[in-house]
Amino acid sequence: MEEKDISVKRLISNLFDKVSEDFDASGPRYFAYFGERLVKFAGINEDQRILDIASGKGASLLPAVQKVGQNGDVIGIDISKGMVCKTNLEIRRRDIQNARVMVMDAEKLEFADERFDHVLCGFGIFFFPNYKAALKEFKRVLKSDGRFSFTTFLNKRDERFRWYGELVDKYLVGAEGKIQDYDGPAFDTEETLYEILNEAGFKNIKVISEEKTFEYKNEREWWDKLWTHGGIRVLEAIPKERLEDFRTEVFAKLKKMKKSEGITAAMSVLYASGEK
Repeated sequence: MEEKDISVKRLISNLFDKVSEDFDASGPRYFAYFGERLVKFAGINEDQRILDIASGKGASLLPAVQKVGQNGDVIGIDISKGMVCKTNLEIRRRDIQNARVMVMDAEKLEFADERFDHVLCGFGIFFFPNYKAALKEFKRVLKSDGRFSFTTFLNKRDERFRWYGELVDKYLVGAEGKIQDYDGPAFDTEETLYEILNEAGFKNIKVISEEKTFEYKNEREWWDKLWTHGGIRVLEAIPKERLEDFRTEVFAKLKKMKKSEGITAAMSVLYASGEK
């Protein structure tokens, strides 16, 4: 494995260890929403064996457990030990007997060939340094008629929040190099997802999009949510002595947007699937 790939994986693991306590636990729980939608899109049925890649806090895993029933089996993997620990605690809290989560590299799955009916991956594929190796592994562990289904973010942004990117650029001046970018394609168009799945040898490919609006009660809730997911990379890259000024400007922008029901924000995603 290249040293750069190891570095990226360490960065991802550390990042999600850091947010594992509060991940999708406050404000609008959009990862839980899209996780349920992914399971529905995948067409999971009773008694099936499911592998959930990059499980996080179980956004896809938990609804998959409901679909497969008591005779089904759901295994989740994640590179973050913190996420795995928190999700296994939730599984035990719910007294779920047919699900567990393991620390594992998605590019090197420790499962036998043709073990699973479905492989799921919610907002994870764009984190893999070698996504082609990961797709090869997903295909290997799928049964002959199994399906791989996943979500990514569509390249359609809520234009009302264009100012946030502009503020980030303003406050990151002089802090270049603090955010490590991931190589590989942008998994944010229908065409790209078709090409990626087709190149990996999947067939009967399907890609659909969805736009969903979520509501935040106030500026504080919007700001706090930033610290509970991958967006924390940006916040931590801003020089500490400038972070409070950044926060002040963010709150001022949000205050202008807030209506009686709070602050609304639209998220656009892609659901894609392919058959082995």
